[in-house]
Amino acid sequence: MKRSCQIRPVLSRRRRGLTLIELVVVIGILTILGGLVVQTLPNLMKRTHLSKCADTISALNKIWAESQALNSRFPDTYDSLMASGGTTYTKLTPGLSRLITPTALSATESQALASIGIKSVVDLNPAAVNVTYDSAPLGVTKRTITGTEVAVLAAPGTGISPYWDTNPLGLKRHLETTNPVKYIAFGIGPNCNGIGAGKLIQEAPVHFGADDTINPNNVYQRYLAVFSVVTDTTGRATAYFEAMAGNDVDGPSSSEAHIRGFHEGQATGQ
Repeated sequence: MKRSCQIRPVLSRRRRGLTLIELVVVIGILTILGGLVVQTLPNLMKRTHLSKCADTISALNKIWAESQALNSRFPDTYDSLMASGGTTYTKLTPGLSRLITPTALSATESQALASIGIKSVVDLNPAAVNVTYDSAPLGVTKRTITGTEVAVLAAPGTGISPYWDTNPLGLKRHLETTNPVKYIAFGIGPNCNGIGAGKLIQEAPVHFGADDTINPNNVYQRYLAVFSVVTDTTGRATAYFEAMAGNDVDGPSSSEAHIRGFHEGQATGQ
């Protein structure tokens, strides 16, 4: 008599979750990854801002030069970097504040600026809450710059700060002449007539610095346009466009400075 063999199916056991050891391992891996992200994110944001700002400064330099070539003049109605009453706006970056002196222009100096298209400015509002965005909103009353104060930058090499003595914007007008030179800084805000639909650029760009202490919510962070006025021995004044600049904690900064900061961060893993 043959014994029949019965094969009993083996029932698979379903796992209802991770074991304690597996759970500890997963949590450990997530903790390590989270630490890497937290450590890397600020440096990544810093390098992103540096790259974006370098691109914006280069683009503004090109656009303003093309405007002058095509129209024989530059856009008008910048932010004055002044508060009403002829005082320096108190919410500029520390470096920029040190470099600025409120200075009244003579009639010939004002006419020189007007000859290249720059006739009026808007003053900044000290009571603005979101400083960069609300200090000079679109449509604020403008004023002519004839005989009134503007923000004059110190010439590099005057000993105001080691940073500025390195001439970060490459300003050379004062080195090429023995005649008096005034470097004048303006902010490129929403009232500039080169900004808007169908204009040179769509909207006024905001400069995000690598250091969060100069966040545009509490420090004026528009890009800067720097012009110069040279008065010769006969009293004749001539105005020139000098450079576009970012607005960092140490003062106005060039596209090259942002690119250098980006690559230095890359080399050090920051």
